[in-house]
Amino acid sequence: MYFFLDPSAWAGLFTLIFLEIILNIDNIIFISILSKKLPENQRNQARYTGLILALFMRFGLLIIASQLINLTKPIIANKFFIFSIKEIILLIGGIFLFLKSIFELLDNIKNVDFKSKKNKTTENFWYVVFQIVILDAIFSIDSVMMAVGMIDNLFIMISAVTISTILMIFLSQLFIKFINSQKNIIILCLSLLLMISLNLIIESLGLYIPKEYLYTTIGFSLFVELMNQIKIRNIIIQQSKEPFRKKISRVIFNIINTTNKNNQNKKKNLVDYQNIPNNNKIYLKNTNCSNTIQQKEIDIITNVLKLGNYLIQDIMIPKKDIIWIDITKNHEHIKHTVLNTPYSNLPICQNELNEIIGVVSTKKLIKIINNNEDIHNFAIQYPPIIILDIINIINILHLLRYSKHNMIIISNESGDIQGMIKPVDVFKLIVGKFLDSNYKPEIIINKDNWIIQGTTKLNNLKKILNIDFISSNNKCASIADFLINKYKKIPLTGTILYYKSYYFHILKSSSYQILLIKITRHK
Repeated sequence: MYFFLDPSAWAGLFTLIFLEIILNIDNIIFISILSKKLPENQRNQARYTGLILALFMRFGLLIIASQLINLTKPIIANKFFIFSIKEIILLIGGIFLFLKSIFELLDNIKNVDFKSKKNKTTENFWYVVFQIVILDAIFSIDSVMMAVGMIDNLFIMISAVTISTILMIFLSQLFIKFINSQKNIIILCLSLLLMISLNLIIESLGLYIPKEYLYTTIGFSLFVELMNQIKIRNIIIQQSKEPFRKKISRVIFNIINTTNKNNQNKKKNLVDYQNIPNNNKIYLKNTNCSNTIQQKEIDIITNVLKLGNYLIQDIMIPKKDIIWIDITKNHEHIKHTVLNTPYSNLPICQNELNEIIGVVSTKKLIKIINNNEDIHNFAIQYPPIIILDIINIINILHLLRYSKHNMIIISNESGDIQGMIKPVDVFKLIVGKFLDSNYKPEIIINKDNWIIQGTTKLNNLKKILNIDFISSNNKCASIADFLINKYKKIPLTGTILYYKSYYFHILKSSSYQILLIKITRHK
């Protein structure tokens, strides 16, 4: 009863609790990192078991406090070092903590996934508990000796140790959530443990570093990390204010950029492709590599992400460019219009485009005209899909799925037709504008061969095959000219020619030129 009325006893109790917590910060760090290696359902059990066993061990040390003085008596002495039992314990504990910190650092640096290890057995659980007890015993020596030196009251010492251990249980649970939130925090904690272990080893050798230096270093490191976490949190808050589409775009672009950087550091399997100019009008690379992302794929992904930013006016065919059929015209005029249009479906109107009746297939329309049937009655069976020009592109894609003729008419709020959209118009936004019908790549690059036109220039081919084309006539501009000049004749289709480790298989030739060639490397 006297204890509860003594202010000095209360002051001593709170001071001792505070000092016990300060002295056991490193212990909390170690316990948090060790328990992290266990399965989720065993972590709390390991922490509680280890700390409770350590608590009883501290009780024992406090009860035999008078014997702790003997731990400082020298038992090994030479001209270099003097070792007592306490210093031997600190040396062994320091070496153990040093090695453990090094191994944990290596595992975290290598990004080892502990879930992939078979660490869910009882032996591993008790092994973690054993490590917690051993390290806590090592850290307990200083704290118990400090308690004995400060207060000559066993009840106060046991109360302080008990309360501080209970607080450690709660602090370790909060601390493990904190260090699991960021990988660099784990690295920082392990680095601090490494520094503490070195301090234990140095102290056991008789070289004392003031504790203030150690705790100042730890405090400064935690302060720097706190500033980093505040900075990261502010960045996250700032990014949370961005539009969702922009956030998705940034994540995808970061993945693409990281993948491309990693691929650039790897050795390329086909060195023949390194010197290929970026000219899509000449080259068509037909190789498939699942480990790399080509620029065309990046462009497609980028365009898909930008779809929502486009207005309907950006992609629709304007009203003045729409080809439509006026049913007031005679059948010959309508037939001539249909036969001269490249489209498979056309709007049917009366006098003007705003008076649209339907959207019909040109093939069916020709049959109706040939059978001299009523076009109006035929067109009303295929009513058009008309939407306002305020609908976004994403919804238009959904509507195009239900359009039988793959065509949507765009009108304004007054009902005036403004334009027309087809699936191909949206497709152009994603893959780019289509090339003209006369486009043919000069070189098609396959995995094991090259398909080239006879008119391919030698300079372009040199960059792929990495060879020089030497002939008696230096005026040869194309591969066809070179082969004809080299072998003094126009080879027939199916002929195979050999030059500098390459086979030139003539796929197609005429009586006066070589049209198509397949080139393969001699193995």
